[in-house]
Amino acid sequence: MAAMSWTDEDLLARHGRARVGEVEIGLKETRQHGPAPGFQRLATFLQAYNQSDIHLVSPIPSRMLREVRLLSFLRCGGFLNFLGTHKLWIGRGGSRSVVHRDDAENVNCALAGRKRFALVHPRWRAKLEAHPNSAGPPPRGPDRFGFIDARLDPQQPGYGAYFQLDVDAMDLIRYPGWREVDWYQADLEAGDCIYIPHGWYHQVRAGPSRTVNVMVWYWRPERFEASTCTPRQPGGGPRFSDCSWGYMPPPGNGPPRGVVQHEGVGLRLTKCSRAGLHLARWPVRTEL
Repeated sequence: MAAMSWTDEDLLARHGRARVGEVEIGLKETRQHGPAPGFQRLATFLQAYNQSDIHLVSPIPSRMLREVRLLSFLRCGGFLNFLGTHKLWIGRGGSRSVVHRDDAENVNCALAGRKRFALVHPRWRAKLEAHPNSAGPPPRGPDRFGFIDARLDPQQPGYGAYFQLDVDAMDLIRYPGWREVDWYQADLEAGDCIYIPHGWYHQVRAGPSRTVNVMVWYWRPERFEASTCTPRQPGGGPRFSDCSWGYMPPPGNGPPRGVVQHEGVGLRLTKCSRAGLHLARWPVRTEL
C-alpha cells in the first residue's frame, strides 16, 4: 500500500515544516504527563523521537491531508456528514496506552510497525464504572477496577476518564474485579485497520519498532442513509482534504449519534466534495 512511503526520510523531505499538535512525554501513558515543549514542527519531532521518551499525537498536518483517503465503507450510509477528527500517531516503538473508551466510532489504521489492541465489550460498563474515584489501599473503597474520572473530581490525577492500572504488571489484589472481565485481542501490522465501536474499552501496546498510525473519529447516523450508497468507484474513499471535519453530537445520556438537528436547531454537518476542499498541493500517495 502506498502509505508505506511515509518513512521518516520522506516526511522530513516533504513535510518537515508542517506544524504538529501535541507531542506527549512518556511512552507509557499515565494521563499525568503534560505535553513536551518545543515541538511545533514535524521535523523537530522526527529528529528527536528515536532518542527520546516522546511520541506524537497530532491532527494530521494540513499539507498531508491530501495524501490520505478515508476507507470506502464510510461513503455509504451518511457517515461523511458526521466526521469528528483525525489524528496522526508516530512513535519509536514500545508505547502503551491506559485502558479507556472513546465516545465516538474509531477507525485506526497502521501505516508502519505493529500494535496490539486489548478490547472489552461495553456490556461491562455498569461494573467497570460503578464507583469512580473510589479505589485505594486498605481500607479499600468499593471500586474493584481502578476507574478514574477526573471530570467529576479535579483533585484526581490526570485528565478524562481512564483506569489507573499498571498495564505492564496488573495488580489483581488491588483491582480484583479484572479477574472476571472477558476481553479480546487484535494485532495490527502495517496495512491493517481496526474498527473500535463507540464505548468499547481498549488498551494499545506498540511493538518494539517504529509505528505510524492514522485514526479517525466519527459518529453513526441516527438513520442509515441508503440513498448515499453508490457503486464502488476507483480510487477508494475521499481524501481527508476533500472533507470538512469537526462534527459534534448533541449532549445526552444515550449513545451519541449523528443527527441533523437537536431541539429544532440545525447542527453543523460535515461533507466531502471532490470539487476541492483540498488544503494540500502534493499528489495523492496514501490510501486508508
